[in-house]
Amino acid sequence: MKKIMMMLSMLLIFIACGNSQNSKSTNSLTLNLGGEPDSIDPQLTMGISGGTVDDLIMEGLLRKNKEGESVPGIAEKWDVSEDGLEWTFHLRDAKWSNGDPITAEDFRSGWIRALDPKTAAENAGMLFMIKNGEEFNAGKVNEEEVGIRVMDNKTLVVELKTPTPYFDDLVTFKAYMPLNEKFYNEKGDKYFTEPENTISSGPYLLKEWNHESDLKFVKNPDYWDAANVKVENITLKLITDSKAALSSFKNRELDVVGLTVEQLTEFKDDPKLVKAPDGGMWYLLFNTNLPALKNQKIRRALVMAVDRKELVENVLGGAERYSETFVPAGIGMRGLSKDFYEEVPTKQPDFNPEEAKKLLTEGLEEVGLTKLPDLEIIFGDSGNTKAIAEYIQENLRKNIGVEVKLSAITGKERIQRTKQRDYQIAINNWTGDFKDPITYLDLFDSSNASNRGDFKNAKYDALVKIVKSTADPAVRVPAMIEMEKIISEETPVGILFQRQKKYLQDPKVKGLGFVAIGGEFNFKDLTIEK
Repeated sequence: MKKIMMMLSMLLIFIACGNSQNSKSTNSLTLNLGGEPDSIDPQLTMGISGGTVDDLIMEGLLRKNKEGESVPGIAEKWDVSEDGLEWTFHLRDAKWSNGDPITAEDFRSGWIRALDPKTAAENAGMLFMIKNGEEFNAGKVNEEEVGIRVMDNKTLVVELKTPTPYFDDLVTFKAYMPLNEKFYNEKGDKYFTEPENTISSGPYLLKEWNHESDLKFVKNPDYWDAANVKVENITLKLITDSKAALSSFKNRELDVVGLTVEQLTEFKDDPKLVKAPDGGMWYLLFNTNLPALKNQKIRRALVMAVDRKELVENVLGGAERYSETFVPAGIGMRGLSKDFYEEVPTKQPDFNPEEAKKLLTEGLEEVGLTKLPDLEIIFGDSGNTKAIAEYIQENLRKNIGVEVKLSAITGKERIQRTKQRDYQIAINNWTGDFKDPITYLDLFDSSNASNRGDFKNAKYDALVKIVKSTADPAVRVPAMIEMEKIISEETPVGILFQRQKKYLQDPKVKGLGFVAIGGEFNFKDLTIEK
């Protein structure tokens, strides 16, 4: 009898443990991130993948809610001077994941690192509205002259060189994350390269990074708002093959997965389908360092030879949005009285093969060529990009007799090659960081490190300076409309379409936000229904 009771007790313990483990496993989210992040270093990351990782492990002074509004983060409140030039942030009690307090000095350290020319951060321009930020980045002043003042451990005062009405949006951006200088100095070049080299100010800790496979996160018990973090574990899968990713979702190995246009047809009436606006602009990026592509007529000819409406309607099945401007529509980009997109009178060059042939001939004469040199289009090897590239290749061949080679590469390699200017034409994409058109339009400022086509136009640069020198919409909006006109005339890029979000989501996932701009997901209200 005693033996039976003992066995029964062990069985009950086993069942209880099993239930506990099941309960824990159900309080988790697994979604597909796609490609391996190029970097997860907050001051350096540029891609959506790296940004999504940082959204989990880092938090700045402010954060975004799922409506895209800036709300208190590590700063519990902030004040703005009447002239808009001085912003004062008041920090709450918060700790790093190693137990150190998060202080105003940590924010100053992070921002100075982003601006330091030795860091070579492509995101440095995001901080140039801070007084002497641009000058420090150019090596003209020292860091003590930058307008960031630590009043005490919990008070940070920022002096701007011009009124910047969207500064509360900017401080949610990755380059504005805090830096634990002691930890950073300990890690050196290994900082944020592996889980053991990361430190968290946000809701999660990075526990595992199985490169090209997945990243695993657990709830950060030291996060200031940990009581409101309801999901214990998050796994980001790195599946670049869209078919494999969809198969994983069907096998219940993924809770959330993005869909390609081809896959969308199967699920157009499925209740698991989530559609949402997106601020991602897709375009042909021209390397203007090449003599042929430096010529405006040749670039314009290549754009006019591609039927973009057919691309969107037929090749992409209407799943993406046709666009005539570089600033996307329908995501809250305000003009003077309505959506900025609606206030722009100019548009991208229309599809016109005959005019394209004429421009190509004229452009070749101007650069002393009888025909275009061999051209290569590079593109990331995931999603719909292969179909898009093949359509463009066929349009150029059929409509103006231009042959191009296609090269599918990883997203990480595409980023590196465009950074190094080791390309001719790339299928590229850009998503802004905050709700103001300048987050798109300053991409073509000649001093912007993200201007990877190296487009240069003195009038355009002057307009960027005007927009960034005032908070007055009556000055800013007309200047930005003029910038759109220059883009339409000079064609530094060939706009293809505005992306729209298409995801399958398991019904148990509740509160996951799909962000139009400044990231991909919002995890703040995430819960898992048991």
